[in-house]
Amino acid sequence: MELRMPVKDIMTRDVATVDINSEVPELAQIMLELDVGSVIITDKKHPIGIVTERDIVRKIITKNLKPSAISVRALMTTPLITVSASEGVTEAMHMMVKMKIRRLPVVDKGKLIGIVTDIDLIAVSAEMGSIFSDLIKMHREKIFTMETPQRINRGICEECGDNADDLLLVNGKLLCESCAEI
Repeated sequence: MELRMPVKDIMTRDVATVDINSEVPELAQIMLELDVGSVIITDKKHPIGIVTERDIVRKIITKNLKPSAISVRALMTTPLITVSASEGVTEAMHMMVKMKIRRLPVVDKGKLIGIVTDIDLIAVSAEMGSIFSDLIKMHREKIFTMETPQRINRGICEECGDNADDLLLVNGKLLCESCAEI
């Protein structure tokens, strides 16, 4: 079963943008002020590229250039890889892995409306894992209060983490025989 959550539900709506005609020091100042690792480059308000901290290191610092000696156009990564607001989170994850990118601007009808980062995806994955864990606990308690045997044939011990052939319910936890005896 796959959860179909649209990217628009997890994206950050406030995206740092800079016009293509801006200067690199101005771009860097915006990154510092907003505490972001990337800025979307726009041309007449249409997203056309991205500048990341890595771009600055790779194209300016390692070449010992002055930031004012390079244009935003030369610094940015283009073409800009984007995702539709209605695209699923799973598809966005696959795209980011395949393209080896950490930030994915979200567009709707060609207009920039947000950005999804690898951190956003990790956060939503962790939250989903926590929800699944709570659901499993809830259903396990329900199953064991229905006067069924208090043994499970196969599973993972909640104490030691081993995969066991026989688990026992002890004080609300599923334990292997070794951990249950302690």
